[in-house]
Amino acid sequence: MFVIIRYWGIMKRYSVIYSISIVLLCAACSSKPVATKLLQTDLTVEYNLQLLNELYSDTVYVDPWLQKPWIVKVAHDIDKEKKWSKATRSLVIAATKQSAGKVLFPLQHGGKLSFDCASMGQGRLTVQLLSPTKKIVLGEYSLSSLPFTHVQCSIPHSVADAKLVMEFQGYSKDPAFCFVANAVVKHRDNDFKKPNVVFISVDALRADAVHCIIPKYNITPNMDALAGDGAAFTRHFVVANWTRPSTIAMLSSVYGSATGVNIYYFQVSKQEKHYFYTQSGVVPLPVLFGNNGYITRSIGNNAFILDHSGIGVDLGFDDMSEYERQWEDTMDIADEVIQWITANNDKPFFLFINFNAPHNAYIPPLQYLEPLRKSIKHVHPWFRRYLGEVAYTDDYIGRVVSVLKKLNLYDNTIIVVTTDHGEVFNSVHEHSPYTDKKSIFTHGQTMYDEELHVPLIIKLPKKIFGGSKAVPYQVRNIDIAPTVCELSDIPVPDSYQGKTLMSIIAGKELQDRPLYSEGRLMYAVRIDNFKYVEKFYGFGIKPHHWGGAQVDEYYELYDLNQDPDELHNIVAVDTKKAFEMQQKLYALRFKQPENILYAKKDVRGSISVREGFFFTVESSGVVKKISRQKYMFSLKKGQRLVFSTIPSRTGCYIQSDGSIALWGYSGTALPETDGMYVFDATQPLLQKMPDDAALHLFPDELIVWTKPQKGGIQKVSEHVAISDEMNTLLKQWGYIQNGGAR
Repeated sequence: MFVIIRYWGIMKRYSVIYSISIVLLCAACSSKPVATKLLQTDLTVEYNLQLLNELYSDTVYVDPWLQKPWIVKVAHDIDKEKKWSKATRSLVIAATKQSAGKVLFPLQHGGKLSFDCASMGQGRLTVQLLSPTKKIVLGEYSLSSLPFTHVQCSIPHSVADAKLVMEFQGYSKDPAFCFVANAVVKHRDNDFKKPNVVFISVDALRADAVHCIIPKYNITPNMDALAGDGAAFTRHFVVANWTRPSTIAMLSSVYGSATGVNIYYFQVSKQEKHYFYTQSGVVPLPVLFGNNGYITRSIGNNAFILDHSGIGVDLGFDDMSEYERQWEDTMDIADEVIQWITANNDKPFFLFINFNAPHNAYIPPLQYLEPLRKSIKHVHPWFRRYLGEVAYTDDYIGRVVSVLKKLNLYDNTIIVVTTDHGEVFNSVHEHSPYTDKKSIFTHGQTMYDEELHVPLIIKLPKKIFGGSKAVPYQVRNIDIAPTVCELSDIPVPDSYQGKTLMSIIAGKELQDRPLYSEGRLMYAVRIDNFKYVEKFYGFGIKPHHWGGAQVDEYYELYDLNQDPDELHNIVAVDTKKAFEMQQKLYALRFKQPENILYAKKDVRGSISVREGFFFTVESSGVVKKISRQKYMFSLKKGQRLVFSTIPSRTGCYIQSDGSIALWGYSGTALPETDGMYVFDATQPLLQKMPDDAALHLFPDELIVWTKPQKGGIQKVSEHVAISDEMNTLLKQWGYIQNGGAR
């Protein structure tokens, strides 16, 4: 998406006219769309922008993906009994009684206009068609409060060179704000329609709970039927073991460590959000599909994808409905999904559905639990209740699919069914050696397959369906987003770290993909049916993950051919295999920005950090580890020491024997303290890559610089508190135990 801003001038005091052009470049958009999203067309804003300063709050904030003060997200309560709230991307028009606000949209031809509108403060919204020769009022609407009201009106085709004008007039001298959301002009039905996408995440769904993945309990006929019209991936794994990083991974094809958002705490700071939206390069599917003419919607129970929740980040949906009940939300979510699909069946849409069941607590309706008491015996009662919630959710997935078929949308809809993680029920895995917390009847504490091995079903559009397929190769949830892009004929963003699964579905790729997965205080690799897990202090916020010079270490190695339930840790038995798997883990894990120390003459010395620890230290010279925070080195002339730290670009202290000086790439000697040179990698002059010719210009001393690479685990200094309501919700869902995060 390219955004071109043209500054036109100044009107009155503090009033500004802006014109925004959003140009969409995509092969899939070459044919005329069935509808035009007005917030993605040229628009001109005419009103006093300073009035908006009185609007922004925790529930009304600038849309983080468009970064314009007149495009906001409005979070509003709809039904407190159902614990249902909504966040809506809106155009905001500010006005008083003395000064109206106006927005102009150019139109190429007429059609049927529909939009949702609401206000904070009382006022009147007038929608009119304005051309050089005439003005036609299409409708007038008196607004006084939230929630949103749906409006429809017809736009004549006969008016040439017209602009659609929305004008808002306040009723008093105090500022009033009109919100216009989901503004769409439907032009005509067209013969070729882009495929719709229905992306369903069933929270905490284990692989063995879905019959077409692992035939065992036979309680998922509707999910199995979807697999019959596409592909079932029987060895699909997540790259993170809890909701926020895993949801971002499946919708954005990135590892949590690439997002700038911590993997340890629930809380997300403003610093982390800013990095995520503006520097990480992450492109969630809702943003991508929205930029390609789709309307995008999320309906479900997942506070980790709400910016205003305090624990989540916005993934770019036009509209989000969030539920917070325990078991009733499944039927609530399905009911709203059915209503929404019915109302929007004539527009290309990307719909994300997040069912919270079978997440802890396990409270299925009795009609789904009672049959299992007879058919599934010799299991833990809680696991049977868990399976009851799976059967309950499967029933409502079937109801959603039935509506797609009834509306003749099914054949041209891509349906993805998957989850963010599994759930631990094996009593052997009751306690986590990584977080020192209870790990049974929950998730996010271990790297066992119970948590990582989950279902993936992709129902294909009928035009490319070549018969149902069970895929036996190991794949990852970072591979889902590029697959959806290819099926929708949308170019895959450069930021995606996974790759499309279509080559596997087509039978052109016949091998496992290596799995690298991240979690609190741990990361793992799963290759050739071996799994290696290592305790890792790099994810999170100090002091919980950084530790000091010495920390407690822990490792696991499992031969999954011989020990599929991961009961016997053989890391001390097969040390050769453990080392081999450790090297594979280190080759796949995330990268931190690298720093380079270059010797122009033989030198010995040390590098150290006082905050965090060294992530990687490599050299063609001699390097000796003293602790996590200090290394000794011996370099010959022309040799380099390459090192990275966690957090990235933390202050480093470099000491050399003798009288050898340390120079930065800026050409000046670095500052000294306590007999050590202080290397601050955040300095812009040090973030360059010198060529060999430049290195020859320096004195015969030591030279240091840092590669100009963004990303990596950042230092987060801001303390964030979450609301009592959110804290209660996290406890209710079992996320908080023993006073700490789980």
